[in-house]
Amino acid sequence: MNSENIALAMMDIEDIYEYDKKELAQKVYGTLDQNHPGVDSVFKLKDKFVGGEIFLINEPIPTFPQLDLKPIETRVLFKEKKWNKVVAFQTRNPPHLGHEYVQKAGLTYCDGLFINPVIGKKKVGDFLDEIILKSYQVLINEFYPKDRVILSTFETEMRYAGPKEAIFHAITRKNFGCDHIIIGRDHAGVGDYYGPYDAHEIFDQFPGLGIEPIKFRSFSKCKKCDSIVNDKICPHPPEMQNYFAGREIRESLKKGIPPGSEVMRSEISEVILQYKNPFVT
Repeated sequence: MNSENIALAMMDIEDIYEYDKKELAQKVYGTLDQNHPGVDSVFKLKDKFVGGEIFLINEPIPTFPQLDLKPIETRVLFKEKKWNKVVAFQTRNPPHLGHEYVQKAGLTYCDGLFINPVIGKKKVGDFLDEIILKSYQVLINEFYPKDRVILSTFETEMRYAGPKEAIFHAITRKNFGCDHIIIGRDHAGVGDYYGPYDAHEIFDQFPGLGIEPIKFRSFSKCKKCDSIVNDKICPHPPEMQNYFAGREIRESLKKGIPPGSEVMRSEISEVILQYKNPFVT
């Protein structure tokens, strides 16, 4: 049932079974700390799971119908555009210049870029879905070649599972027809629960995944280079770097102050600051 009490699917129940919440949380999230939003959600579950074949009755109404593309549609669209290599970008934030840097770097290597923001339940303090989409529409319209980028929503729940969620994100984008996915620093992470490059390393355990990660390390705006760089290509020390810190960007926006132009385009800041509170509460 959805929030309006409309049945979406039926299940042919084959099994009802108990499970160990601690084991589930540890295996998925790597921690039992309930300050982790994913672990907290596990411990709030009921004590039994129900399994069986599911039959769709009513297709859920998409939150943003104009941006809702199913995998069968994206695969056809990629083929029509003659995109032989498509790179996916997973996000739950409006774009700053670091995001633009990795997206365009990935697009340089591939024929098309599939920007696929997560739309759905997120933790308090994350950006509102509408803001994420509006800011990306501005970015694409003004700063990307129109025939090389597709924006589509991915309606699911963020789990903040770090490296294991990176694998999930890769598999789902493979289903959409992508053969590459951008994996950045602390992909799908939260707090300090995961190492900054755990999501890079986990792909070594899944060589036959069918989608190739394009791994990006830390990126920053170097004062000496006067450009966006990463720690593999820039020789200058940390004091020369202006890092794209999500917490600092959020704090600035909370105060109604646009982040500096070396961090976020003014066109994006303007979209966000149109809202009195751009964050999930």
